[in-house]
Order: sequence, then structure tokens, then C-alpha cells
Amino acid sequence: MFCKLFILNIRRFFKNNKMMIMILLFSQIVSVVVSFMAYGMIMNTKRESESAGYSERFLDANSYHDVYLPLEKIKPSLYKLLKSYGNKVRSVVIDGYDKEENTTIWMHFTYRNGNIIVDDEWKKTILDSQPNRIGHLYTDDEFYSGKKVLVTNGGYDNVKKCYINGTEYEVVGHFYEEGYIGNASDKVVEVPFFSADDEMQIDAIGIQLATLPTVSEYNEFATEMLSLFDNQVYVYMPEKFSNDVKYMYKTYFIIAAIILGMSVINIGIVYGYILRTRTKYNAILSLCGAKKIQIVIINLLEIISMCLVSYGVSLLLFNNVIIPYGKDVFIYFTDIFDKYLYEDFLTIYLMAVIICALYNILKVLNKQTITFIRGGGRK
Repeated sequence: MFCKLFILNIRRFFKNNKMMIMILLFSQIVSVVVSFMAYGMIMNTKRESESAGYSERFLDANSYHDVYLPLEKIKPSLYKLLKSYGNKVRSVVIDGYDKEENTTIWMHFTYRNGNIIVDDEWKKTILDSQPNRIGHLYTDDEFYSGKKVLVTNGGYDNVKKCYINGTEYEVVGHFYEEGYIGNASDKVVEVPFFSADDEMQIDAIGIQLATLPTVSEYNEFATEMLSLFDNQVYVYMPEKFSNDVKYMYKTYFIIAAIILGMSVINIGIVYGYILRTRTKYNAILSLCGAKKIQIVIINLLEIISMCLVSYGVSLLLFNNVIIPYGKDVFIYFTDIFDKYLYEDFLTIYLMAVIICALYNILKVLNKQTITFIRGGGRK
């Protein structure tokens, strides 16, 4: 009986109040979206301040002219840094050189869950942007097995094998498009990390993080590189945010706080309006034998159902429209928002709605009397 009454109540409400429902849904969608924006702006500002104002994510060290270290000596420092940064590492590039062959050597990879792995994002970028190629980019099996393979970019045309630091490598692909790893006239090769000999001479290391580096992260990288290369290295200092950018983020923070407060207030206003328009209907339910708790639950479930619809639409709008266009301004948006945060937001949103709704429902029900109905709706 209760379920039937609830379904009839929902159908009646949606049928007789279409315009009000549209207004309420629009209002709640706006509230949820601006709440997402407010939270995102606040957290983005917080992370920007924690990043020490650095505006770039790349940690880069280049040794001075003719200063090289064997890969074997590089590895302990590299592993130490990767372990420290963990899954915050987005990509790694190591630059080497073979003096005998006058060949630049590059290695690309990334780091996940304590392991060096193929950088799929980098591979996809190369494959999508380099249509003028012969052969293939090394496969995952070739990367992990340590097989002596490489990819060339100029300087090794029409060859199937070449020598790097005296070791024979099979050439599995030729990439000719300028911009891959040097100009077409350069002798440049891309070698899988596990295929490189320990004697390979290295002169540069770059680590790109998924988020902006903190002061401690930058200092750790700089200290390790200076010690490794015996101070014969230039460690790139990321550019800092200008004061104008810092003031802009402070303004965003203030605006976000105001918007978030208005969104919370909006919930109480909207659902208070719903209940004030239904005083007579609730009194009729009471006269027909409905218990007070049943009336409360019916109204509450109706409000929750509308909240779920508005939240779902808001989530789709924010995730597919706001984030793609806003991530260039708020650089941490893609890091801040994930499914777990959306679940937490839904829980908080429903709790706020339920508290506001219960307050208004009980307030209305406590004021209604039998004489309201007997008097034809007159107070």
C-alpha cells in the first residue's frame, strides 16, 4: 500500500507540476555544478600553493659539455628518485650519446607501482603523429625482454642493424618525421630502457610529474643530480608563477567560497518552496489515514529521486564539458576529480538535502490542522 501511494504521489507531482520541476531541476543542476567548481577551485588553489609556485612539471638535468656517466652509475640515483615520487611520475626520458658513431640515444618509459614500464601515452603520441615511418616502434615484449632492438630517426637509412657503444642492435623501425627525436639529418636512435647496455654514456635525465613539483621534490632531484654528476650538471629551475597569477588564484578562492555557500543555501530555499505548495495535499493524506512518518517518507523519497536525477545530469555536464575546457586554467582538475570524490560528493549532497528536507517537512506537518481542510483550504 505504501509503495503504491508513493508511486501515485510521484506520478501526480510530475504530471501537475512540470514547469516547477523543470525550474527545480535546473536550479539543482546549477547548484551541483557550481559546488563541483567551488571545490575544484579551492583544491586547485591549495595544490598550487603547495607546489611552491612552480608553473612546470618537468624536472630536468643536463650535464656540462663532454661530461658523461655510464648508465650503470645512473641507475641507483634514478631508482631512488622514482621510488620517492611513486605513481606521481608521468614520464621519464634519458639522453645518451655514442661518440664513436656520433649518435644521440634516447630512452622513454614511465614508472608505476614500483616498476619501470612502457610509456603507453608517449608511444601513442608518436604513432599517431608520425605517419611517415617504416617498420614499427618496439613492442612491449621487446621492451621488457631486453632484446637488442632500436628505432632510428635519420642517419641510419635502409639499414637493418647498427652498433651503439660497440653492441649490435636490430633496427625495427625508421621514423623520418621531424620532431620525433631530433631533425631528419641527425643520427638519433630510440632504445628500450632494458635493452641499453650498462656502459651506455648518459648526459641528461628528465622526469615529468603528473602534478607540479613541491619544493622538497625539486630539491631532492637537484641534490641527487648534483651529487651524481659531481656538480658538473645544470639542473633546470622551473619558472615560478607571477604575482598576477597568484592574485588570480586568491580571487578564485574567494569566489569559490561564496558560490559554495550560496549553493548550500539554495537547497534549503528550493525544498522549502516545494513543501509550502503541498500543505493541502499532505493534510488530505493525513485525513485518509496516512501516518505522519509515512507522509514524511513519501515527501523525502520524492525529493531524493529528484536529487539523484539532477546529480546525474550535473555529473555528466561537469565531467564532459567543464573539465575538458577548464583544465587549461585549473591545471589540477584532472587530478582532483575521480569516481571516489564523486561518490563522496553524492553522499554529502544527499545528507545536506535530507537534513534540509526533514526540517521543512516536519515544520510544515506540525503547522497543518484538520480545520485547514474543513475550511476549504482557508487558514
